[in-house]
Amino acid sequence: MTGIRIAAAFVSLGAIALISGCSSSSGSSAIAPSVLAPVHSVSQMRTQASFYSCPAHGGLKYVSDYNNNAINIYAGNFNGQAPCGVLTSHVSAPWGMSVDAATHDLYVANDFGHDILVFHRGQTAPYDTYKDPTGQDPVDVVLAPDGTVIASNLVRENLLEDGSLSTWIAGPNGGSFVGNFAMPTGGVGLYLAVRADGTVFFDKLEGQTNIGSLWSVSCPAGACGSQTEVIGATLAGPNGLAVDSGGDLRLDEAGSGLADTFELPRTHAKSFQVMGSPTGLAINEFEHHWFVADGLNNQAEEYLYPGGTLIGVVAGNSGGGTFGVAVDPDRVR
Repeated sequence: MTGIRIAAAFVSLGAIALISGCSSSSGSSAIAPSVLAPVHSVSQMRTQASFYSCPAHGGLKYVSDYNNNAINIYAGNFNGQAPCGVLTSHVSAPWGMSVDAATHDLYVANDFGHDILVFHRGQTAPYDTYKDPTGQDPVDVVLAPDGTVIASNLVRENLLEDGSLSTWIAGPNGGSFVGNFAMPTGGVGLYLAVRADGTVFFDKLEGQTNIGSLWSVSCPAGACGSQTEVIGATLAGPNGLAVDSGGDLRLDEAGSGLADTFELPRTHAKSFQVMGSPTGLAINEFEHHWFVADGLNNQAEEYLYPGGTLIGVVAGNSGGGTFGVAVDPDRVR
């Protein structure tokens, strides 16, 4: 049975207004286009086997390539270097990612796989997979301080639900599924982040527009409660989110090419300009480095914050779509 799957990745000046494709029960799907690039057929995709030659210790950066079903891994500051590793096993249209600082495990929102993959650092095959039985298209994923895995979903596979959150109690063999919690109706779910006190932040787009809003919710042991709008529908294509140890919220605005810092409860951002149109976001607060997946330019960038000085860039794969970025500082406070 064939249905229409609608994805969204909005960037400045409407360069990409909507990503769309078709999916089937066999799992074959159209590939979401990289920004300003044509849609690739499955037969045109770059094929690459997993490999890993990254250092055992030190910081690592992960960049997801949605179009090529791959996650590139980089050591050292971005400076045009080739990846030291690539993850492709079970990877299908990877989007947002996060790293558990305590275990160094990488969590991946595997959009066309309709699941969450978890990789040990240094391993090229996932050791655990979380799947929402209601059938969802995950965009991003975080591990909450209480051990809850939380995913943000673009839409339900059958399009009978808009954006939502899925939660599991972390554990082997996919943990224990807790529930699926609908976001406010209209539009699609995008990225999320979690604060040290367990507060979850997520952004979403409103209807078929690139205007979005920011929300917060508490999900103790995976049971999400009422959702509160933090910043109204005035954000220009909100995308990646991160929260630092001080509770400051970082947010990418793809529509304006801005990297925003919100010292909540104040909702007036301190911002700096970034290249292109940022999608995914990660920070290494030990070094005050801000990482952006730049969907417009098919690359990832590294900046100093709060000033916004560019440190360096790594190019994406041929025909790629850089939608997500994550960092493992290899340090724990």
